[in-house]
Amino acid sequence: MFIKAVKYFVIFLCGYILIKWISIPYPFVLADFFISLVVNPLKFFAATLVFFIGFLLTGRVLSELIVGTKIAWQKRKVIGVDLLIEYLYLLIVFCLLFYLGLVQTIVFFSLSLFYGMISIVR
Repeated sequence: MFIKAVKYFVIFLCGYILIKWISIPYPFVLADFFISLVVNPLKFFAATLVFFIGFLLTGRVLSELIVGTKIAWQKRKVIGVDLLIEYLYLLIVFCLLFYLGLVQTIVFFSLSLFYGMISIVR
């Protein structure tokens, strides 16, 4: 369970760093957004790396949760408490990230969900 808690902490940390390093200006002007990325290339590269690590880890966690739920349904048994706790942890992480940065979290979560569904090979 400690490894799973570390995974959720890393997911939150990656999302938080992404939100802090990639700022979305309001009102949104595409030129201003690209200029801010070009002016700070190291920050952009680091944020991209953190985004990549975070969405790969989140996709893997989502894939494991989906496969675990599928196996539980195929065996016709009730979903275990540990699986529900993992869903709850993921929901809490993303609710906190939604509160911190809506647009970045939507992109982060949607790409992670898409990657997690694609990675299911069974």
